[in-house]
Amino acid sequence: MKYVQLGRTGIEVSAVAMGCMSLRADTEAPGKDAVRQAYEAGITFFDTADVYSRGESETILGQALREAGIPRDKVVIATKCGIIFQGMDPAYAYKAYDLSPGYLKASCEASLKRLGIEYVDLYQPHRIDYLTHPEETARALEDLRTEGKIRHAGVSNYTADEIRALSAYIPLASLQTQFSLLHMEPLETGLAAVCQEKGMATLCWSPLHKGVLTGSKSLPHDDWQLQREAGVVAQLRSFAQDYGVSLAQLSLAWLMQQPGPVIPLVGTANAEHIAEAAAAVDLVLERDDWYELMVIARGRAMPWGQRPYVYIKER
Repeated sequence: MKYVQLGRTGIEVSAVAMGCMSLRADTEAPGKDAVRQAYEAGITFFDTADVYSRGESETILGQALREAGIPRDKVVIATKCGIIFQGMDPAYAYKAYDLSPGYLKASCEASLKRLGIEYVDLYQPHRIDYLTHPEETARALEDLRTEGKIRHAGVSNYTADEIRALSAYIPLASLQTQFSLLHMEPLETGLAAVCQEKGMATLCWSPLHKGVLTGSKSLPHDDWQLQREAGVVAQLRSFAQDYGVSLAQLSLAWLMQQPGPVIPLVGTANAEHIAEAAAAVDLVLERDDWYELMVIARGRAMPWGQRPYVYIKER
C-alpha cells in the first residue's frame, strides 16, 4: 500500500480508502470481513455518513474495527452530516439540508455514539445548506475541533465557489465528489484546480461509476448513455490487458495518478474487491496512455490550440 497526505493536515492515509455506504444490516457479516481485510491490505482510511442506512453504516463500521482489534489510532475515520430525509422511505423521500450550528453539533454527537469513538478524524458537511451562512458552519466546526470531537473538516459535493466561501472561515482538508473516467466534472468545472489551490485532497465517490468500470456489469442497449459507456469499457479493455491488470485497477490508477492527492473511495462490502483495489496503487500509467484514456472516456480528441474542456451548463 502507498500512503499520501490528507491535504495539509499532516495526517497520512492510504492511497485508496474504503467507502462504507454498503455497510448495512443485511450485509453486516461480509461488510465487517471487508473492513478487516481492507485494514490487512494496508487501507487505513474509512469513510461513512450519518445517512448511510440511517446510521447503520456508522454503527457497523465501529463494531467491525473493534471486533477486528484494530487500534483507533491506526485508522482515519471520516463521516458526514447535514442531510435530512423528509419521510419514512429514503428511496422516495425528498431531502432537506441543515448545517446550522445546533444541528451540526448534535449530528456529530450522534455519529460519535454510533461509531463508538471519542472523535472523528475528518468531519464533512454532506451537501450545501443554502439557509446557513458559511461562517456559522465554520464556527460550529471550529467549536467541535476545539472540543476534541473532530480533528479536521472537509466538504462533500460542494462547488468550487462553495469551497471558497467556507474555506474563507476555516481550513478544509478535502473535497468529496463524484469522479471517475466516466464522470470528469471535477476536471471540467475547476473543482480539481480549486482543491490544488487550497491544498485539499480529492476524495472520489463512485470511482468505478457504479461498477460500470469493472467491466462485469451488463449494460442494456436501450439507452444512449449506457451504450456510450459500454463503448468506453470495450476500448479500455486492451489497455488493461497491456498493463496486466483488471479494468477496475486501470480505472483507479487513472484517478490516483493525478496530483492532489486524488483518493478513490471504493464502496463495497466485498473483501475480494477491496483487495483488488488495494493492488491498484502500484500501477503507474504512461503519460500518453493516461491522456489517451481520457480521450476515449470523453469521446473526443484533445484539440490543438484550444482548452481541453469547455463546460457548457445544461439549460
